[in-house]
Parts: sequence; C-alpha cells; structure tokens
Amino acid sequence: MAFVRKKTKVYPWPVEVERPSETIPGEFEKTSFTGKFARLSRSELNKFEDEDEYSALSKILVGWEDVNEEDGTPISFSKTVLKEFAEDTDFVAAVLAAFKKFYANAQVGN
Repeated sequence: MAFVRKKTKVYPWPVEVERPSETIPGEFEKTSFTGKFARLSRSELNKFEDEDEYSALSKILVGWEDVNEEDGTPISFSKTVLKEFAEDTDFVAAVLAAFKKFYANAQVGN
C-alpha cells in the first residue's frame, strides 16, 4: 500500500476514564467517550512534555462525542469547557493515556 499524505490531522480515539467508585469501596468505575485528537508535528511532539496540562490538552483534544452531564445532557466541546475539565485529575489522566496509546499505535503502524 502506498503512503498517502492526508490533509486531515484529526482522528477519533477512545478515551477510558477511571474514577473511584462512589458505591463500591476500593473499586473503580470506568466510563468512556470518543476524543478527537490532533496529530502533532514532530517538533510539537518533542515540546509536548514541557506543556502545562491545559496547554497540552488544548493542543491535542479538539473535540469529543459522548460527554454528558449527570442528567444525560450532552456537553458540547469548547475551549472554555476544556479548561474546566483540565481541573479533573481523572479526565486529564485518561486523555493523556489515550493520546499516548494513539501515538504508540501510530508509530508501530508506520
């Protein structure tokens, strides 16, 4: 198969968020959503580890699906909402883990 340089640099990737269970002591509850991740250039990727969490998130996460309020109302993606989510330790850990997995798989595939 020939290499094709694509103009699209945003790809959907599953994100699994683990939170301590509110009902079962010592257990975690898993939820998931689909993150829309931007592919970074090589130079951006090299600088990525030096970014603060919000800057890192805003560079890589450019959208999502299946993120809802407790009542089921969908939460639309925006930089303002992302800044709020950047304060959620479990969310940040899950997004960064998914991004690293995304890039690990991308490197293996190339």
